[in-house]
This record gives sequence, structure tokens and C-alpha cells, in this order.
Amino acid sequence: MVLGTMLALCASSGADTASEDRANKVAGLYQQGVSALEDGDGKLAAECFREVLALQPTHGNARYQLLSLQDKKPSLAAKVRERKLSQVKIPKVDFDGTTFAEAIEALDILVVKETAGEFAPNFIIQDPHGILEKSEITMKLGAVPASVILDYVLKMANAKARNDEHAIVLIPLGIPPKAAVEGEGAGKPTAKDPFGG
Repeated sequence: MVLGTMLALCASSGADTASEDRANKVAGLYQQGVSALEDGDGKLAAECFREVLALQPTHGNARYQLLSLQDKKPSLAAKVRERKLSQVKIPKVDFDGTTFAEAIEALDILVVKETAGEFAPNFIIQDPHGILEKSEITMKLGAVPASVILDYVLKMANAKARNDEHAIVLIPLGIPPKAAVEGEGAGKPTAKDPFGG
């Protein structure tokens, strides 16, 4: 009888360990999926969430994340574009009184060259009032990520970038010249940029 009780306790202990291992694996896979989303890797995220559901079909958060992946596709692609730009090292940049458009075009060409054509930032300048045309860019940098160069150019031109699915859109932060001439914004502080620019 004692032997039977000991065997039952051992079996129960083994089941508890297996259940705990499964719970740890589910938690680890779910966290890996969330991290993949933060990095913009939708494919890895989907694989992780599917594995979670295979181990624990009632996992509501994994099911929600998997179902919402399609809606997140554009923002995931934007994150990938942003990450790729930060991974490209530009050996040398020397702008001396270069226009904003010329600096952006040069940066685009340098990124394509450094990635052997595998990645193009696809910069789009949205400046209907021509605010950025007046900006002159002067800088000398070496061996820095393309994202750092873009940040400096944007700061010099008082502009911001928005990473979209297929492009990086560049927008001025200032008020349109017409509004300044007509007094709509003259002497008034401009609204704070929600993107921190």
C-alpha cells in the first residue's frame, strides 16, 4: 500500500512538472511573438502565436494578436523600414550649403549603394508650401547610420519624418508662408509637434 501511494505521488509530481513546463513554454513563445511585433517581424510573430495556440488553444491574447496581424501589417512594414535605415552605415557625408532636396536625394543614393540595391528608403518630401526649399544643409559625418544622418538633416530643416509602409515621408514643422504673411500664425506660438520634433 505504501508503494502504491509513493507511485501515485511520483506520477502527480511528474504531471505538475509537465504542466509547469508547458506553461513556461507558452509564456516564452507569447513573449517572443510580442517582441517580434515590436521589431516589425510579422512572420515570426505569427509563428509564435500559432505555436502558443497549438499548446494552449484557449489563449485569448495569442488569438487576438494573430487575428490583428493583418491590420498591423502597414505599421510592421514601417518599423522594418525604420530598422533597416538605422542598420545602414554611411562611410562619409559632406554637405556644404546643400539644399534639403539634394541632401535627401544624396542620402537615398548612398543607402541604395551601401546595401547593394537591396534597400531603398523611398523618401517622399511633402512640402506643398515650399518651406523646406529654403533650408541649407551643411554637415560632415563619417561612419554613422543613415538614420542619424536623416535626423540631423531633419533638425537643420525643421522637419520630421513619418515611416509608412512603402516610404519615409518628410514634412516641414513650420507654418506655411501664406499663413505667416496673412497673420494667421504671426506672433503666435506654433502647436507643439506630437512627434517630438
